[in-house]
Amino acid sequence: MQKASGIILAGGKGSRINKNKALITLPDGKALIQRTIGVLKGIFTEILIVANQRETYKGLGVQVVEDLIEGKGPLGGILTGLAYSTSQFNFVIGCDMPFPQPGLIELLLQKCVDQDVVIPAAGGEVEPLFAVYSKSCLPVIVGHVQKQDLKVRSILTELRVLKIEQKRIDGVDPERLSFFNINTDDDLKKARAMMLARNSGQ
Repeated sequence: MQKASGIILAGGKGSRINKNKALITLPDGKALIQRTIGVLKGIFTEILIVANQRETYKGLGVQVVEDLIEGKGPLGGILTGLAYSTSQFNFVIGCDMPFPQPGLIELLLQKCVDQDVVIPAAGGEVEPLFAVYSKSCLPVIVGHVQKQDLKVRSILTELRVLKIEQKRIDGVDPERLSFFNINTDDDLKKARAMMLARNSGQ
């Protein structure tokens, strides 16, 4: 498996849920970003949080960096993370995904040789905030940021991209828990119910 770093994007405003999503807690008492760090620490020696306010995440025991260019959304966060990382390959995840599965992360890392991006494609939809990006993506990302084309998916047409298809994903994450993200209060209620159900079944 390639040496790689983990990058957590924590710059979103959480406007639909009216709170900092990274700091939302689930029934285990941990904030979402703490859960993500816990998973990534089992895989990566270098973990970066990209955030607008470094002080918010100061006590989490990982490096926190501020966006190099403010207001450019997740694409700007990926740019910043890749620029600061010491690894060629980097797993990028949003801070609002409470159930990342290590087996799927490791599968992506195994496939990143000779690729710019390795990205899951479940049900025909790619998951750009649960993917591996090489530093070789930086020139393309910078170009898109400069022309205000900020959709992460839009960079994929200009890069060497390996899509991990649904069958391979289901082999390591059959419930596709990795892609569940919290955008609304209903999502949060569902996440809490999912965790309670999983804990009661243990």
